[in-house]
Formats: sequence, structure tokens, C-alpha cells
Amino acid sequence: MLRLWLTGSTLISGLVILVLLGFLLQAGWPLLQSQGLAFVTEPEWYPYEELYGLAPVLVGSVWSVLLALLLALPTGLAAAILSAELLAGRGRGLVRFGMALMAGIPSVVYGLLGLWILLPLLESQLNLLTGRSLLAAGLLLAVMILPTLMVFSEEAIRGVSREQRDTALSLGLDWPTRLWRVVLPQAWPGIRVAVLLALGRAMGETVAVMLVVGSLDRVPHPFYNLLQPAQTLTSRLGREMAEAAVGSVHWAALMMCGLVLALVAMAVSLLAQRGGRP
Repeated sequence: MLRLWLTGSTLISGLVILVLLGFLLQAGWPLLQSQGLAFVTEPEWYPYEELYGLAPVLVGSVWSVLLALLLALPTGLAAAILSAELLAGRGRGLVRFGMALMAGIPSVVYGLLGLWILLPLLESQLNLLTGRSLLAAGLLLAVMILPTLMVFSEEAIRGVSREQRDTALSLGLDWPTRLWRVVLPQAWPGIRVAVLLALGRAMGETVAVMLVVGSLDRVPHPFYNLLQPAQTLTSRLGREMAEAAVGSVHWAALMMCGLVLALVAMAVSLLAQRGGRP
């Protein structure tokens, strides 16, 4: 009975994914008919001129998510190590309570805080005309995914068995060596899950990013310039979905943005299944 239930659940899950991808592909088919796959590398997005290029949002999405992970991963992992290995009792509880509060804040509140605090700070400290930029989006996303990284990484680290720790101690290994040679390698599967969950939230975040990224459909020049306003897949969908007429090429282009986002999320999940220990 259990096996039958698991098989049915797997089939239903697969069917839902196929239906979702099929719907997005069917809705975006008019764009493929008019432009083919060239729209993926086109650098311009002007709906009123029938120009639909994904290059600006692809570059913006990659940079914002990459920057968020680069900032949040070492910070979250350090906080997890501190909480799991060095703090005890009340100190650990305070850290986890703070992270739980951060995780519970709605994304729109993070976006408003970004407008009120982060953007003016970037403008004044970096002498920018506007703080809306890829840098602002990356910094805000880093704060938003930090609780996920910290909480799940801490659980993975604390899940390493006491026997393995005692064995390493009996071999004369000091704490830093035990941490890097025993604890973290054993906790890596759980840490990997934390990274993927954080990556999923960063990729799918819409409102907060839309408020601070600038929503400029242009590839940064040069492409690594994080101080320019930009656009991401989610911010474009959030801003333009209500403006596009259902069945139009503009609507189809937005559906293709959703399809690309879904495919990237699936690719991340597949890589997670194939990943191994460091």
C-alpha cells in the first residue's frame, strides 16, 4: 500500500510539472514563432516596438543571485558554526530566535526597508545618482536568504554524531581541524540543502527585488557593473504581467520568462541530486 501511494504521488508530481511546463510553452509559443530561440540572447526589450530580448533579465538575475550567495553563504555558515559549536543554552536560543524573526518578515517589508535605508545609503556612500541597482538587489537578497542558510546549516552541523566527534578528539585533532576535516564534510549534504533552498528563494523573490533593482531593461555596461539599474526575471514579470494583453506577443514573451525561470529551478534541483561531498 505504501509503495502504491509513493508511486502515485510521484506520478502526480511528474504530471503537474509536465502540465506546468506545457502551459508555459503553449502560452509562449507566439514568441517562438516570431523570433525563434534568438530572443534568449537579444539585448533589447521594447514591447511597443515588438522587441523581446531576455539577455538583460538573464544577466540581472545571475548577478543579483550570485552576489546574494557570495555575501550570505560565508556569513550564514559562520553564524551556524557559532551557534552549533561555540554557543550554548541562552546564547544559541537568542541567535535562533533572531534568525526566526528575520525569516518571518514579509518580503515586501524588506523591500520597503531597502527603499528607506539601503538605497539612500548607497547613493551617499558611493556617490550614485540612484541607489537602485544590481548591488542593492544583491545586498537585499543576501539579508533575506541569510536565515535559511543559517538555520538549516546549523541543523546539519548539529546532526553530526557524537561518536565521530569523539573519535576525532581521541586522535588528537584540535577543534579547527575537527571542524574542517570531520564536522563540515559530514554536514555537507544538509548544508547543500540549505544553499539550494536559499538559492530557490533568491531566484523567486519578486516584490523586494522589484523595489530596489531599478527595472531598467538594459545589459549593464560593462556587464559586471553592479552599480547600474537593471532588471531580473521576477521583477519583469511583476511589473509587466498586468499590462500585457492575454494572447499577445508581449504576453507570450512574459510566459517565456516564466518558462526560463521554471527550467532554471528544475536544473538546480537536478544538480542537487547529483551533487556529492566536497
